[in-house]
Amino acid sequence: MAPVSLPTVFVSHGAPTLPLERGEPAREFLATLGGRYPGIRAVLCVSAHWNTPRPAVTLAEHPKTLHDFSGFPAELYRITYPATGSQELAARTADLVESAGISCDRDPGRGFDHGAWVPLMLMYPDARVPVVQLSIQGHLDPERHLALGEAIAPLKEEGVLILGSGGAVHPLGDPTVALGPGAPTGDWAVAFNDWLTRVLMSGDTESLAAYRSLAPAAVHAQPYPDHFMPLLVAHGAAGRGSAGTPLHQSWYWGNLGMGAWEFR
Repeated sequence: MAPVSLPTVFVSHGAPTLPLERGEPAREFLATLGGRYPGIRAVLCVSAHWNTPRPAVTLAEHPKTLHDFSGFPAELYRITYPATGSQELAARTADLVESAGISCDRDPGRGFDHGAWVPLMLMYPDARVPVVQLSIQGHLDPERHLALGEAIAPLKEEGVLILGSGGAVHPLGDPTVALGPGAPTGDWAVAFNDWLTRVLMSGDTESLAAYRSLAPAAVHAQPYPDHFMPLLVAHGAAGRGSAGTPLHQSWYWGNLGMGAWEFR
C-alpha cells in the first residue's frame, strides 16, 4: 500500500522539563499528537536547537540523547530517548536539499537535542518510529528556511512526518521579559501570537517571511529567532500559501507561546 500524503507540523517544545510536568496543557496535547498520524514511516525533525552554517542531517543509527542545557533537576539528565536513526531517510533528505541547489552536510555523530526528544518522547513514547534531524541555519533567514522546506516537500508523500520544533512565542534572550512558573503573560505576547494566528490561518507566506517588520512586538517575541525557523520550514514544506490549522494554543512560564500548527 502506498503511503498516504501527510501534513507538515510545527510544535512549540517549551522547556526541557515539559515531559515531567503532568497536567501542563502543552504536555498533555503532545501526548495525544502522535495518535493523529498513525502508520508513519519516520519523522524528520527540524529543531531550533541544531544550528549550523548550512543544512545538515543526522546519520547515526543509534543517536545519543543530548542534554543540551544546564541548571535543571538531576532526573532530567537521566532521560534517554532510544529511537533509531535512518540512514536511508538521511540520504534521501540530503539528496532532495542538494537537488534544490542547497549544500547539505551529513553528520555521523550528532544526537537528538531536546528540541527533538522533548516532543517526540511524548508523541511516540515507545520510540519505535525512526527519527532523523535536519538543522536550521545560523543566518536565520526566513526566505532560505522556506526554500529548505520546499526542497524536502516530497517526503510528505513517502510516509515521513516533517516536524518543526521551536516556539511560537519565544522571548528567551530578552532581559526585559519575565519567564518562569507563575509569571504573567504580557499583552505584547498575546498581540504577536494573535498576529501569527491570523497570518498562518490565511496562508500568507509573504507576511510570515516579513514577520520581523510586520508583526507587533516581534523584537520581544523572537529576539533571537532560532525558534521561529522550524515553523518556516514546516510551512514551506506544505507549500507557499498553505493555510495552517491550529492544533493547540496555551502559555507556559508566562510568555512562552506553545502554539502548534498543521499545514496541508
